[in-house]
Amino acid sequence: MRFLFLLVFLASMTANQAQNNGIVYYGHIESPGKGGPVGLDFNAYLVFNKEASYYVTAKDSLEKQTELEEKQIKEVNGNQQVYLGKHTLPQGKQVYYNRAKDSLWWNKKYKEPVYGREKRAKIDWNLGSETKTFGGLTCHKATGTFRGKNYTAWYTDAIPLPYGPWKLQGLPGLILEAYDEKKEMYLYFKSLEYPVKRNLSIGPIEKPEVDKEYPFISIEEYKQTLNELVERSKTKAILIAKQMGADVTVKTGGVETLSVEVFD
Repeated sequence: MRFLFLLVFLASMTANQAQNNGIVYYGHIESPGKGGPVGLDFNAYLVFNKEASYYVTAKDSLEKQTELEEKQIKEVNGNQQVYLGKHTLPQGKQVYYNRAKDSLWWNKKYKEPVYGREKRAKIDWNLGSETKTFGGLTCHKATGTFRGKNYTAWYTDAIPLPYGPWKLQGLPGLILEAYDEKKEMYLYFKSLEYPVKRNLSIGPIEKPEVDKEYPFISIEEYKQTLNELVERSKTKAILIAKQMGADVTVKTGGVETLSVEVFD
């Protein structure tokens, strides 16, 4: 009898936990310094429960590489934008948020992998009265500034959890769509499953064996990494120009040309 009671209790606990599980599917377009949503369009998803959220995009298993290759040349304001090479990772670009620690863990890849950890940036969101519907849910408009860019977010208080795609957090409901004023970071809604009546794997960050040597760095170290990459890119461009015998002045927009996060 006690064993039967324990089984019923555990089943009830699992069902209650599953009622807080959910998945949002997004499109993710990142176009740093391009003035609009002209980057490659990746699939993305956010899984969450009461304790944590896990966001991933640009992951091999989420994309058909042939379709991405077809989109590598785009017409933007009369000019061609070319996106050569492979733009996805086996583990994807990830952001894991732990509420108890109020911290984010994430990864990116430039020439080398970068793994970062930081305290959640507290965005001073301005809650507006305008509403929109996504997936049958009424969403409210909020605006706020995050790392040098002004963002609009649409969140639903029908799911009162403070999560959102990428690093956007802290609203009184789940963010279903978000973008900056130029849509250089454009995270648009596709679909939602909530509640999900099964257990979901929610973090932590996946690190392939080849990346084990790369430690998690601070946000200050990440800024320094971006600045070094900008200088290296600038130097390389100057050398190429000289080899071609061109009289070229190389200009760089700073770290924002590599990242949608702009640091002062």
